[in-house]
Amino acid sequence: MKKAFTKTALRGVLVLLLLGAALWFGLPSGSRFAAAGMIALIVPLVIWPRGIYCIVLLALVGMGAFLMTFRASGYHYAALLPLTAAGLLMVFRFGKRWLKGLVGAVTGLALALVLAAEVPIGYAALTATKSDAPYVIVLGAAVYGQTPSISLRHRSDRAVEHLRANPAALAVLSGGQGEGEDISEAECMRRYLREKGVPQSHILLEDKSTSTLENLTFSRAVIEGAGGDSSHVAVVSSSYHLYRARRMAAGLGMAADGLKSVDGFPIYMTGMYLREALAVWKLWVMGI
Repeated sequence: MKKAFTKTALRGVLVLLLLGAALWFGLPSGSRFAAAGMIALIVPLVIWPRGIYCIVLLALVGMGAFLMTFRASGYHYAALLPLTAAGLLMVFRFGKRWLKGLVGAVTGLALALVLAAEVPIGYAALTATKSDAPYVIVLGAAVYGQTPSISLRHRSDRAVEHLRANPAALAVLSGGQGEGEDISEAECMRRYLREKGVPQSHILLEDKSTSTLENLTFSRAVIEGAGGDSSHVAVVSSSYHLYRARRMAAGLGMAADGLKSVDGFPIYMTGMYLREALAVWKLWVMGI
């Protein structure tokens, strides 16, 4: 009995430590103490030998619920991982044999599909290099009111690096105004670049797009409308987004060099890579 109790307690503590580490290293510093408090609340359950499944389920569901409280969509997609794990735990602990087989097959197929998409996504991110393109298209990201999100700041910073390395290059800032945004993403980036010392003469705006395809299509029109050649451009985006952006650009007749911005928090990036896998499959199947 004592040995079983010890084994159960150790497993429970391990689960809590792993979840704690994931939350601590993957969340903004202001939220880490809240995460630690949530985990601490379920530590007493470890002393209940038969409550190991309750401990794990509560930890997984609690983590998923906590991630859903963030407004950035990357955390919402990341929340699917612990919530899915909780569901699988219930099925494989209490489900009938036929249900376990069905769920196992579906889970295996889903993992295979995700991995198939992640391979080119990861390769495009790893092989993103410097560029001497005369135009750099900066794809938009969320704006909170008039404040750029972390992703948008990182993309803007990468564009500034390109402009400094290529003094004759022009930046095409692409992104319309979405829900919760007081200004367009393009205008937000323009203000940010101006604060960084980029002259207005090196900035072109595309502020009508609402998707990646529109980003690239409308940006090409802006370049050509200004008398430029859109056949060779650089595209700035987050690492997970470069494969799809470059493939779409190629479909529009633009040879696009990928320039990746600095990645965000690990949990956020995990969620965005998951979301991007779905978007890539949509591109493969539907062409958009």
